[in-house]
Amino acid sequence: MGEWAKIADTQRIPRNNMQIFEVDGHEILVANVEGEFYAFENQCPHTGYSLYLGSLDGKVLTCGFHHAKFNVTTGKSLGVATRKPLKTFKVKTQASSILVEV
Repeated sequence: MGEWAKIADTQRIPRNNMQIFEVDGHEILVANVEGEFYAFENQCPHTGYSLYLGSLDGKVLTCGFHHAKFNVTTGKSLGVATRKPLKTFKVKTQASSILVEV
């Protein structure tokens, strides 16, 4: 079991947006989907391309390089571009803080 690291205040990531954070050598992308936060590695599992350069539409993150789609709540691939899931991190909020387990 990992340690919980505070990465930001909740208001730093507006609804339906994403933000990159560096935590213990990991580049972590955090998405705010309708007030719920989800965290995953900022690399497409297919090409290593930065997912931050992609787009977020509801719970679906689309890689900006080859358009692979992922469900940010589960990390699962939603298409045929890649079958590899996103590496996800557990997230919790305490008061107005976002914490990620690393």
